Amino acid sequence: MSVVIQKKDLLDAVQKAFPVVPSKGSLLILSNFKLSYSDSILEIVATDADHSLRVTVGASGEGPFDITVNARRFFDAVRVFPEGAITLSLDGMVMLMESASQKGFHKEAGADSSDFPGVPEIKDGVELSINGFVLREIIQKTSFAASKDETRPVLCGILWELSSDKTGMVATDGSRLGHSFVDINLPVEESLSKIVSRKSVETLMRITDSKDKDESLKVVIGERYISFSTPSFAMVSKLIEGQYPEYDRVIPKNNPKKIVADRVAMLETIGRAAILSSQKDRLVKLIFRTGDMEATVKNIETGGETKWNMPVEYSGEEHIMGFNGQFFMEILDTIKTEKVRFEVNTQISACLIFPEYADEKDKNSEDLFLLMPLRIG
Repeated sequence: MSVVIQKKDLLDAVQKAFPVVPSKGSLLILSNFKLSYSDSILEIVATDADHSLRVTVGASGEGPFDITVNARRFFDAVRVFPEGAITLSLDGMVMLMESASQKGFHKEAGADSSDFPGVPEIKDGVELSINGFVLREIIQKTSFAASKDETRPVLCGILWELSSDKTGMVATDGSRLGHSFVDINLPVEESLSKIVSRKSVETLMRITDSKDKDESLKVVIGERYISFSTPSFAMVSKLIEGQYPEYDRVIPKNNPKKIVADRVAMLETIGRAAILSSQKDRLVKLIFRTGDMEATVKNIETGGETKWNMPVEYSGEEHIMGFNGQFFMEILDTIKTEKVRFEVNTQISACLIFPEYADEKDKNSEDLFLLMPLRIG
């Protein structure tokens, strides 16, 4: 029972699967990979009980091959193995790794794969195909705003809404919001809304090809689980249960003051000011005047002060607001247009941030970002 595979192919598969393995957990078996071989395909499975990822890669071999091994040690071993072919062979519950290009071996005790959790099956789910590049763009514009506070599990996820002619995602942690929708034809008879975990979309971003604009993803959406798959991987994740907040209610419908600015210049200006901001709230004060924006920070704790000015397109009365500089920069970094547009009202009302297109023909999605201001002392 042995399998021969090129190191670069095995390392690529292991790198994709490893982040799914939990860093800690009550079940020791979850710290393992399940390795199996049949019909010239080596399959590597990782799971944390809520997310299961199956990665497949071409190999050659003889007889059945089925074992679970410690994921961390296997990953580290593959990473440092010499380039070229690697032979994996089994002797009971012991796996031997040998290199074709250098004399030496690595031996690892494994465990019976029958104890490894199975990948959940989705029955009677909604099946559809979606362009992977489009989905990656939507995820990138929203997932950064998902909460990391595990006491609010619903906000730790990303709301995915689908209809027959549109799809998009929304994420918010209560202080910021990312919202991105595209017009697309989908085989969805009734509108769907599901909350997908942050780990699901982060894994999807990591294992899909960021440069392939034609990659197609098969998606199956069930009541409790969702799956994403291509010919080289399949991921099944548990959906987050609960009612997502009515995000439309927090999006202002009338922000009369509008500012247009160069995105990179604003990112750099806020970044310079944020260096002195408090570790507690990262407060940066922005003062908008006709044709000008001033970013300033005065840190009482350190006795530091900084002030930077840049030109903007604005012709209203002076307007002062305070923001978490780090959150502001994340939004600016997410947007890719040359210019951005800000719509504001009062010092304490939400600021809306939009990509500003030189030509509306370049616009292929409806993107909106929201940032709540901080109180200025």
